[in-house]
Amino acid sequence: MNAIGRFLQMVTFPELLKGMAITTKYLAKPKVTESYPDARPVLPYRTKGRLHVEIETCISCRMCEKACPEGCIRVYPPPKEVFKTDKRPAEFYLNQEHCLHCGLCVDPCPTGSIHHSQEFELAVVHYDDLLFDKETLPYDLDQKRFRWNLLENVPVKK
Repeated sequence: MNAIGRFLQMVTFPELLKGMAITTKYLAKPKVTESYPDARPVLPYRTKGRLHVEIETCISCRMCEKACPEGCIRVYPPPKEVFKTDKRPAEFYLNQEHCLHCGLCVDPCPTGSIHHSQEFELAVVHYDDLLFDKETLPYDLDQKRFRWNLLENVPVKK
């Protein structure tokens, strides 16, 4: 019996048949692969992508600078004479190379001037493309903004 059992194992390859059964089971399932460059993925509404800053509403409170654990943000308020009438920063620097996309700079902003967009393709060729100043800060008016931990941001399904 022992010799016959070994002979049947050599002829039928039970491990191969088990593997083929698993493979045919997955052939019947629907495919989950996406054609990424052609079909853009649908991201959750709270995706933390590139930081966007609206300088026009910034009041130079420096709360984002203090909250950033990596020190990616530098805000220089205007001189005291100008600050009484115009609170926009004199200089605003953002280094996205070291940004952790943690959202800690977004939460304390009282005016909502700084926020994460859903732009997730952040690969660049030159290091200088990740350094932004007041004139080159990314801001897209078409992006929908969300403040964290607010109930109004939750989309209502009908």
